[in-house]
Amino acid sequence: MSGTKQQVRIAIATSVPEGKLAATGSWVVAQADSIFLLCRAQSCSTSGGMASILGIGRGTAQEWTFAREGDRVRFGRTGAASQTQLKSVLVSPSAGSILTWEGKLYRGEIVISATDSGLLVVNRLSMDDYLRGVVPLEIGSRTPAEFAAVQAQAVAARTYAYKHLNSTRPFDMYATVQDQVYGGVDAEKPQSDSAIATTADVVVLYNGQPITTPYHSTCGGSTAGVSEVWYDQPDQPYLRPVSDRIPGSDNYYCDSSPRFSWTQSYTAAGLRAVMDKYLTAYAKAPKNGVGKITDIREQGRTPSGRVAALIVQTGTGNYTLRGNDIRFVLRDPKGAILNSTSFTFAKETSGGEISSFTVNGRGYGHGIGMCQWGAIGRARAGQNYRTILETYYPGTTIGRIAG
Repeated sequence: MSGTKQQVRIAIATSVPEGKLAATGSWVVAQADSIFLLCRAQSCSTSGGMASILGIGRGTAQEWTFAREGDRVRFGRTGAASQTQLKSVLVSPSAGSILTWEGKLYRGEIVISATDSGLLVVNRLSMDDYLRGVVPLEIGSRTPAEFAAVQAQAVAARTYAYKHLNSTRPFDMYATVQDQVYGGVDAEKPQSDSAIATTADVVVLYNGQPITTPYHSTCGGSTAGVSEVWYDQPDQPYLRPVSDRIPGSDNYYCDSSPRFSWTQSYTAAGLRAVMDKYLTAYAKAPKNGVGKITDIREQGRTPSGRVAALIVQTGTGNYTLRGNDIRFVLRDPKGAILNSTSFTFAKETSGGEISSFTVNGRGYGHGIGMCQWGAIGRARAGQNYRTILETYYPGTTIGRIAG
C-alpha cells in the first residue's frame, strides 16, 4: 500500500499519568473503538454512520487535559469543572490543523487509552508522514554530496516500519530507540522530506518480501551477523558481515565517524562499581555485589572480529557475558553502554584484583545491517542509495512495496 495511504500507529507515550493536548487549528474528540473514524471539525463518520462528538477544540490557546483515572481516561478543557471519562479517546484535527501533545507537534490523529500503568498515547498517521519525523533524527543533516545516504536511510526506515506493522497490540512501534526514533513535526527537515519523496514506496526486499532492516551508527570496519551480537536470535542471509574497507586502501568508508575508534578506561573501584550495578541483570551474579574483580578474559572472536564473550572472574564466582550483553554491563560512569563489542583490552592487576582495565575499540552500535557513517562515506564516493542498501543487506533487491 502506498505510503500516503498506509497508516501506522506510533506509541509516543506508554505510561504517563496525564498530558495536555491542543492544535494549531480546530479538532474534535470522539470515542475510539475498533472502527476507523474519519473526523473533521464538526463530525466523525464511520462505516456504520455518524459517531457522537464529545467535544470540539479550537487552536493552541484552548488546551485540553487527559488523565488516567482507574481504567478510564478523564478529559476536558484544562481548568473546566466538567470532565468526561472513557476507556479510549480519539482526537482528530480538522483539515490543515496539526495536533500537539505536551507541546510537541504531530501530524495525523491521536488515540489516548487507559492502561494499568497510565495513559497509552498513540499517534496514528500515514507512513510517509511518520518517516518525515524519523529520518532526520536517525541520519542527521547531511551535505548535498551525502544525499544518497539520506535516501538509503529513508528506505531502511520505511522497510523497518512495514516489517513491524502489528495487529496484535494497539500500536505498531515505539517512538524511541526501541524501534526508530520519531520526533513528529518538530523533527522534519526539507532534505529528509526530499529523500522520502524521491524514494516513494521503495523498500528492501528478500524473496519479494520486506526484510528487517537494522542499522547503526558506525561499524568500525565490518558489519556483523545477527548471532554475533544478538546471540539468542537466528542469523539471516541478508544480515551477515560486510567489509567497510575502501577498495585498494587501508581506509574505511565509516572512518570519518567521531566514534570510529575510541578508548574507555576503568579503575579498580570503577570496574567493581559497574559490575556490582549491572552484572546481575545479565549473569547469575549476587545482587549484593560480586567482590573483587580478579580477572577478565575473552572467550573467542566472531567472524567480523568482535568479542564473542567475556569471562568475568570475581570473588564470588565466574560469570559469562555474551554478545551485546557485554555493552550493557561495561558502562561508563554516567551509565552509557559500551560503544560496541569490536574491541581489545589491556589490564593490570595488584593484590589479586584488576587495578586498571582499558578498552580500545572501534565503531558505535550493534554493528548489524546498514552502517550509517559507512553510507555517508559511500555517498561521498558516488554510490547511489540502491548500491548502498544492496551492499549492507547482501542478497536483497530494492523495489516498491506491493499493494
